[in-house]
Amino acid sequence: MTSVHDLIPTKAIGEELKTGSVELQSPLNLQLRQLQLIVVAFHPGEAEVAELKSSLASLPLTIGYSIVSNDHRPNEPVESLAESADLFLPQECNLGYGRAVNLAVQELRQRGLLSPFLGALNTDLRWETGSLKRLLAWLQCHPEVVLAVPRICDPSGNIQSLCKRDPTVLALISRRFIPRWIKPCWLRRYDSCYVMAECDYEAVLDVPYLSGCCMLMRSKAFEQVGGFDEDFFLYLEDADLTRQMRAKGRTVHLPVASVIHTWGRGNHRSWRLTLVNLKSAWIYFRKWGFSLW
Repeated sequence: MTSVHDLIPTKAIGEELKTGSVELQSPLNLQLRQLQLIVVAFHPGEAEVAELKSSLASLPLTIGYSIVSNDHRPNEPVESLAESADLFLPQECNLGYGRAVNLAVQELRQRGLLSPFLGALNTDLRWETGSLKRLLAWLQCHPEVVLAVPRICDPSGNIQSLCKRDPTVLALISRRFIPRWIKPCWLRRYDSCYVMAECDYEAVLDVPYLSGCCMLMRSKAFEQVGGFDEDFFLYLEDADLTRQMRAKGRTVHLPVASVIHTWGRGNHRSWRLTLVNLKSAWIYFRKWGFSLW
């Protein structure tokens, strides 16, 4: 494992990746960090990486980022993010989302680089310059908030309804397995209630279940709850974390800034991912109790 205290030229990155981790930014920059974004990658394409790279390039010195590249392969597009990263962690296997974030937090803590705030992000995101700075400033002024998610929009600018109430068996079955066109009116109303559709998504909202696609949180609270529960490989790890973080403070939808999210909804196209989702649901309900509706 290699620690590099000066910027590594792009041509050297490929060699350094073989060591398992690369620290890339200068010590001066690292000391300024107030927010560390942890981006978890799993074979993102060139276009997706290019959009994310453009957003990351606009971050102020107070905000840095680290990359965990799951199931990493040489010369992947994600390697183009490495040069400006505070830490790049290529993994030979797919750790899943929560485990990858935990690994990055552990590495940052061991190196003395963990900032007061951290973020957990997917790669299918982009945002306007200044968005993350506004979110950080708001969090710094509201110490009672331990976890926040910005307004999440699709590429057309429509708000994605990702604020949810605690998962129930009915909600998960309805949203995954029952087509909307055959749902009775009462079930459609139930679905709307589950995603808090009656609430004003333009206001700051206390939310029981926040989306893991772009979470911003206080590092202290995250570590106090033990980070993401690593029993979850993928899906519902964000529901579990939000529920744990609620014991430490407020968990809010924070529309002071937006991010654009290209939502893949892979479990709706893959039976393998559907099985992963069902396993996560089993783990969640065993942990928190089976709430039918």
